[in-house]
Amino acid sequence: MNYIDMPPDATALMESTRAMGYSLETAVADIIDNSIAAEATRVEIFYSAVEKYVAILDDGYGMNSHDINRAMKYGGNSPLDARCEKDLGRFGLGMKTASLSQCEILTVVSKQGEKISARRWDLNMIRKTNKWTLLELSEEEIFDVPCVNMLKNLSSGTLVVWQDLDRMFQGSENIKLILPDKMNNVVNHLALVFHRYLAGESGLKKCSIAVNNLPVEPSDPFLKDKSMQIMDEEKIEIPGYPPIKIVPYMLPYPSKLSVTDKKILGITEDLQKNQGFYVYRNKRLIVWGKWFRLTKKETLSQLARIQIDIPPAFDKEWVLDVKKSTAVPPEIVRKKLEGIVEELTGKSWRTYSFRGKRETDKKFPHMWNRLKTRDGGITYEINESHPIFLRLIEKFPACEENFKNLLKLISASLPINQLMIDFHGSDEIKNSTLYSEEEARKILKVFLEGLSKAEVLKLLNSLAKDDIFKHHSQLLEEFKLRGVD
Repeated sequence: MNYIDMPPDATALMESTRAMGYSLETAVADIIDNSIAAEATRVEIFYSAVEKYVAILDDGYGMNSHDINRAMKYGGNSPLDARCEKDLGRFGLGMKTASLSQCEILTVVSKQGEKISARRWDLNMIRKTNKWTLLELSEEEIFDVPCVNMLKNLSSGTLVVWQDLDRMFQGSENIKLILPDKMNNVVNHLALVFHRYLAGESGLKKCSIAVNNLPVEPSDPFLKDKSMQIMDEEKIEIPGYPPIKIVPYMLPYPSKLSVTDKKILGITEDLQKNQGFYVYRNKRLIVWGKWFRLTKKETLSQLARIQIDIPPAFDKEWVLDVKKSTAVPPEIVRKKLEGIVEELTGKSWRTYSFRGKRETDKKFPHMWNRLKTRDGGITYEINESHPIFLRLIEKFPACEENFKNLLKLISASLPINQLMIDFHGSDEIKNSTLYSEEEARKILKVFLEGLSKAEVLKLLNSLAKDDIFKHHSQLLEEFKLRGVD
């Protein structure tokens, strides 16, 4: 048997790995993984639309000449190698593939003590020579690297700089508008995936992140200060591995979420899309908003979120990809998750169904009736027996038929499809607050006029639990005390 050494073609491999599907935000996050593994306490990201670069600087322990060569090597570490407990990498490809997915020139400068080392991959040179030619920068060349002076002021650290941002702009000339918008997405992404590091979770070394000197605030996807941990922490024990930790949460009902709450949650779309599992590897969020086909994403389960912490040693079994953006639980874990999912989604469903029943409870007057049709469908009609409508007929009996026809027309025109779209969104529907106190006062004066005190009290008591007038309880009490002027 003959053995043939077949090193990969430099140009072909580099160009192929550029197309692995990194977005700008996932690429930046991949670089920060290295910073956290280097025990950095601060990461600073700088970008310039004028000079067309993105730079990521950390104050970690840095690299010497040997370490930086290894870090720049494709496949410098095997995914089969044992990893440091704090290591967020796996394949030995992340920094290179992430960086060159966005740019054509990758420069890494690192400092330990007084010694500074710098290496560069230049795709234009690789294309010309088709050789794995890693450039070692001289002191003069290091001086020209953007933001390098900030690194020199640190006792140790690493600076990663992307230049010739070809993939980021795809030939667009409007870079000054595009780059800030893209970096805003980066901020939102980092706030979510590193929220436990940004918050300084107990037992975890805190690491701050800033983008052009503006701090990134953590986005807690569980809103732990207001959410309910409905089950105790569970552990899945698998022989030969550290335990997998699982904590289920139930978010507050959407109407209880303030604008600040939604910002903390990191909601960029809707609650329904963000429900599901949140999988962390070494406290770093890698996958979120998925049920792994254990259940469907539905409105009634949109409050359910489950935190899963997997140990790095379990990467292979979770089929973790290079970008650390996908993971699939092994069958032994899926089976143990089924019961947790069923219980959690059931509680979310009951939260919504309870409110739905309250809105149609026949013990209270409602403006709308929910009716079942003979063919098994559902209709919503304005309630002709509502106290306000009955009082309207009393005052204008000759208009009763016209009033009823108008109510049927309004009922038939209910914008069901748009209501569904809005309900699935993260914004609260606030129809119940459309009537201001002054508007409620005017309508009450009109409808209470001419009634005896006993009739006034009867009508006001019936309105006390009405969907609209319950927001003006003080006004109802005011009319009970003084009557109608």
